[in-house]
Amino acid sequence: MFERMRAGWRLARSVRKSVSKDRGAYFYPILSGVVGVVIMTATFIALYLEVPFNFSNGNYVIYIAGFLIAYVVVSFLSIVFLIGMLIGYRSVLDGNPVSMRKSLSKAWEYKKQALEWAIFYFIVTMIIRMIERRFRGIATVLIAAVASYAIAIATFFAIPVILKNRTGPVETIKESTSFIARNFGRTFGGIIYVDLYTLVFTLGGIIILILDFMFLFHVFSLILVLSVASAGIILVVAGFILNFTYTNIFKYVLYDYMNGGKLPPEISEEDVKKSIRRKRRRKYSNMESQDFPSN
Repeated sequence: MFERMRAGWRLARSVRKSVSKDRGAYFYPILSGVVGVVIMTATFIALYLEVPFNFSNGNYVIYIAGFLIAYVVVSFLSIVFLIGMLIGYRSVLDGNPVSMRKSLSKAWEYKKQALEWAIFYFIVTMIIRMIERRFRGIATVLIAAVASYAIAIATFFAIPVILKNRTGPVETIKESTSFIARNFGRTFGGIIYVDLYTLVFTLGGIIILILDFMFLFHVFSLILVLSVASAGIILVVAGFILNFTYTNIFKYVLYDYMNGGKLPPEISEEDVKKSIRRKRRRKYSNMESQDFPSN
């Protein structure tokens, strides 16, 4: 068990080194975040100019509807950017790197699948929230935890599946869960490593912000306080960017390899085999070569 976990950590560390050779991958989450903020801000401004916010006359319903639509649009574009990042990363591995514009152009070909997935995920999330509201106390917490875990597992390899198969939401869920069932093991050790690595940035930024406003705000000048706060915010944002990039590329590498793709040169095939324990059918139980694709 521990050997598989250690292999998972080494695997994720290798993915980090592989991504570092294609620094253009970091721009996709940055651009995705900027576009998301712009859309949400523009939505609020547009709604406020047309319909001044007022609880008494029910205008808040218009705001809720507007932001829900904006949320779906942001989710849709985030998926397109993510697919573009994976296409760009793959092109570098294949020795034929493409520009961000080219990779996003190719990703736009998946717009139908991206929109379907964004709407589907939104509907599922809303249904779960409606179910949670029917319960009280500890039951709400348990239902939320179980539902969140189930969604996370079921959709874990969703984007790699969409990228490879161009499937709709239902087929994507089936393939994602089936892939996990076929290859269940300690693969999440790598994800844990990525989370811990990026958590250093995120927690470091949060701690700086807390200390800044608890102590420096009362002692030093406003300029110094804002400078320190800016440093904390940059660390938090960097943590999110690194987590987004490493986690999604890690999942893509695993899914692609187990479906016959090539591993990046920085990643050891032995670590992959140790990290992933593929369930075998009885009649193939003595045929180890059936478990892993050969490259």
